Amino acid sequence: MKIIENYTDLNQEYHKSVVAIGNFDGIHNGHKALIRKVVQLANQNARLAGLITFTPHPRVFFSGEKNFSQINDEVTKQDILSRQDLDILFKIKFNQHLSLMPPDVFFNHVLKNGINVSHIIVGSDFKFGYKRSGNIEILRDLSKENDIGFDVIEKQANSLSKTYSSSSIREYLLQGNIAEANKMLGHYWYTMGVVITGANKGNQIGYPTINIRLDGSIKFAHGIYATNVYIDSKRYQGATYYGKRPTYDGTEEFLETYIFDFNSNIYDHEVKVEFIDFVRYDQTYESDNKLKNQMKIDCENVLIKLQYYDKKFSLLDK
Repeated sequence: MKIIENYTDLNQEYHKSVVAIGNFDGIHNGHKALIRKVVQLANQNARLAGLITFTPHPRVFFSGEKNFSQINDEVTKQDILSRQDLDILFKIKFNQHLSLMPPDVFFNHVLKNGINVSHIIVGSDFKFGYKRSGNIEILRDLSKENDIGFDVIEKQANSLSKTYSSSSIREYLLQGNIAEANKMLGHYWYTMGVVITGANKGNQIGYPTINIRLDGSIKFAHGIYATNVYIDSKRYQGATYYGKRPTYDGTEEFLETYIFDFNSNIYDHEVKVEFIDFVRYDQTYESDNKLKNQMKIDCENVLIKLQYYDKKFSLLDK
């Protein structure tokens, strides 16, 4: 997948692509249906399959990362998209200039004269342009006037008629309901990061952990999770804690993982942590010994949960 950030001087080989447009936070089952349509149409017409997205997320731009919870950071989002059979990812910088463009100016500047698309596919709730004043009717008319193909993909739902949506997934993550979030995503939710030096508290109680600092816009329930950890493409089982370490009066959020049957030094290595299920919420313990006893119970529960997961549901094992 070719990543293109400058669309104003685009090489002609990337012109006339079939594209989807959106924020695509989470890349859930609804997004994947839209992307499959893009890939299918591109293949049928011997075109490149592309996706146009924005960085930062417009809601982060307007409200700041502390006031908006994203499902994926940019690195993880790009990693997921690289597994969707797309040829091109157009990463459009969302800034003041772009936010003030009326719908017709955005269409002409970005889609027609910039990327020079041949076909546009969007979701039924797509909005664009200044103050989200452009809708699918406006986009359909602009596309027709400029001889550009246009399709709308209706909202997708599961067998229980629950619509796939990024907002629902954010709520599930904040609740610790990782199982429902994963069902909506169609893959195990995961995050990526570089292993950093920690406070060595886990090692002191017999459970050494790897520590990762996450993007500040990623928010989910503090507690213990059953996870898979990928190091140099090899999968390990893990018990992951996310929170502020209240037992030690912590103030900063960390992601730390005890990896079963693993004792190598991997500082500065990039790892991927895949969340399979939630075990319990964060708690404060009166002593290291009580925390150690709880960790033993947590690890037993983690291994029980990991016995039943479906490996085919993982993007990272493919």
